[in-house]
Amino acid sequence: MEEMFFKELLKDKILAAVTLESSQDALFVAEALLKGGLNVMEVPLRTKDAFKAITLIKKEFPEMKIGAGTILRKEQIAALVDIGVDFGLSAGFNENLVEEIAKSKLPYIPGVFSPSEIERAYEFGFKVQKVFPIGQLGGTKYLKAISGPYGHLGLKFIPMGGVNQENFTDYIKIGNVIAAGGSWMVNKELIRNKEFKAIEDGVRALINISHAR
Repeated sequence: MEEMFFKELLKDKILAAVTLESSQDALFVAEALLKGGLNVMEVPLRTKDAFKAITLIKKEFPEMKIGAGTILRKEQIAALVDIGVDFGLSAGFNENLVEEIAKSKLPYIPGVFSPSEIERAYEFGFKVQKVFPIGQLGGTKYLKAISGPYGHLGLKFIPMGGVNQENFTDYIKIGNVIAAGGSWMVNKELIRNKEFKAIEDGVRALINISHAR
């Protein structure tokens, strides 16, 4: 079952979203994450080098589990399966996309915003859902509120779009949160300045926080 797959995949409760402007940085970032103890990352499909970056990482570091984020078009799915991504994510819930995902058998995390979208995603069989943008929705208060009507369904959420170093612990303490995600630990400035050791150290510190909670 997909929820068991994601439970094991996200055992450290961290999903690093890494936007790679250049595929040249891909291997350095992936290596830094692995050295820091994290073997899962999201690479959003927002840049021209995203597919190339994923291909390079999968070839050089097969132990790194990669989620392709911001999937918007059905034609992207076959290409992602071909290059060996481990799972996919979207910021929203697109039924046409979901139907194509189901055919591919690619593990997938749809994005949800409202109770209606949560329920619709559940109808399609998705018990792990990305909540975006959590900062604008009310943060931890929103996740605690939806645990009331949906707690009995066993749904798990990945809040993104408002999680940071300061509130990370608050999110992962909530029972319906399987992981908290974001780009703050691997932001564009760190990548641009080649501060890969800082990325490694930051991820290691986050994992220690997660395991100590």
